[in-house]
Amino acid sequence: MSAEENKRLVVETWSALGKGQLDAAIANMSDNVRWLVPGNIPGVSGLKRGKEEILKFMAGVGQAFPEGLQSEIRRSYADGNTVILELVNRGKTANGRLYENDYCFVFELEAGKIRRIREYVDTQKAKEILLG
Repeated sequence: MSAEENKRLVVETWSALGKGQLDAAIANMSDNVRWLVPGNIPGVSGLKRGKEEILKFMAGVGQAFPEGLQSEIRRSYADGNTVILELVNRGKTANGRLYENDYCFVFELEAGKIRRIREYVDTQKAKEILLG
């Protein structure tokens, strides 16, 4: 796949995640996909291995944001099999607080599927809003 096709696949996958279309999003990931979330937020941070762990993680995101989490992609970049999304996530948390945080995601693709996701975010801010 070309860099532009990879970028389109990642943006479509992210959009599907945001809409709760988990089956469509997971279909674009390799069976051995890995998602690394930084920080030390219980139940959030750490390495998610495989589609099942990512589905479990997304269910937790749904519980933390019962009204949904809106993503605004500000920029997207593609070079070969690597795609970078800069975005802001916003939503109302289960504890009633308003959440807004900037993110950068690095996606690595292989054979037309997402195989690795690295997430960069202000984890201290996330922790304070989610658990504070």
